[in-house]
Amino acid sequence: MNLFTSQQAPAILAVILSVIGFYISTVIAEIRSQPVVTYRFSQSADGTAELRLKNVSLAQVVADARFEIACTDGREDCLMAQPSGGYAVLDRTPPVSPTNVTLEAGPREAAIRANLVPGAVVALAVRQAPTANAVPLEFYYTASKTAPEALLLFDARSLTALFVDNYFTLMLVVFLVAAAALTLVIVVPPLVALRTRKTGPEDPGQPAPPEG
Repeated sequence: MNLFTSQQAPAILAVILSVIGFYISTVIAEIRSQPVVTYRFSQSADGTAELRLKNVSLAQVVADARFEIACTDGREDCLMAQPSGGYAVLDRTPPVSPTNVTLEAGPREAAIRANLVPGAVVALAVRQAPTANAVPLEFYYTASKTAPEALLLFDARSLTALFVDNYFTLMLVVFLVAAAALTLVIVVPPLVALRTRKTGPEDPGQPAPPEG
């Protein structure tokens, strides 16, 4: 069956767009219901680890949230000092203000306490002590004790996080694809019919032209 020339083409297209629209609206409702943060936690063979956080909410502020990196067994000698001094390196991307991020780091753990506006990105880098190399590092989230709030955390490499973080771009792509599909459904059938009429066989009922 040719989708473009089939009479069911508009119905098939409507079903596809309905499914996409339902998924998009579900994600939007999820985003707007509470703050959403994507994280990327990675650790290399030399013991260095980095935690990258981004608030991908549309209009929600992540308030007074604490994110920490520590050994899974809670040992006191988990981290080693950085060459630049201290036990961790904090990297913030504007519009994150220095007053909105606090670094708390020692040999047991490294943590940042932050207020993240939508779109804010912060990163925390540490290096595991040689004596703790056999113990995995993990990161934890701790809500504010005075005003705890629910927080959605998504792995930045997951499909959901990719969709949420690139919501407007994906919406534009979906719109352009839908517009192109509608254009094909509307334009292609008349063109195919016109070409068929021009190149079709002669009517067998017509009399043959006279000879001579």
